[in-house]
Amino acid sequence: MTLKSFLLVTLALVLLCGCQADLVNDICSASTNPSICNQVLRSDPRSQIAKNLRDLGQIVIDKSLEGTQATLKVVNSLGKGPEASTCVENCEDAIDSLNDCKNLIKSFNKIDISTLQTTASAALTDVDTCDDNYGEKEPLQLQQATQRAKGLIDVILVIANRL
Repeated sequence: MTLKSFLLVTLALVLLCGCQADLVNDICSASTNPSICNQVLRSDPRSQIAKNLRDLGQIVIDKSLEGTQATLKVVNSLGKGPEASTCVENCEDAIDSLNDCKNLIKSFNKIDISTLQTTASAALTDVDTCDDNYGEKEPLQLQQATQRAKGLIDVILVIANRL
């Protein structure tokens, strides 16, 4: 390989990597919790090969599911009671909505994008309702879990709004 070819290939790779980094920065800077967004997208190896917003969206949906499932685990560890019971139901509804989001983001239909926005909003509301249900007596561990889940679900909305 000649020096000229090597430099062209290197420049192309640098530009490609720079574009992806800008996409992640653009998405994360528009989210309600840029720190969680950056941490999640940059730590997942799939984001390095993500070609577009839909690819990043699939990663964030997977991570949102994990975060909401972790929230459900925390709630289950807190024991029984009306708050826990309602919160379990909220988390299960959010998980159902996020599973629906997985299918919707793959669609190229604008109607499905609108449904994706609505479905992700429903998931966010469900996790937020779990937060509200405990009020001032919400345990710190649950508060941290719901904040992470909500931060990730918000990124789905940022991406959906740009599709």
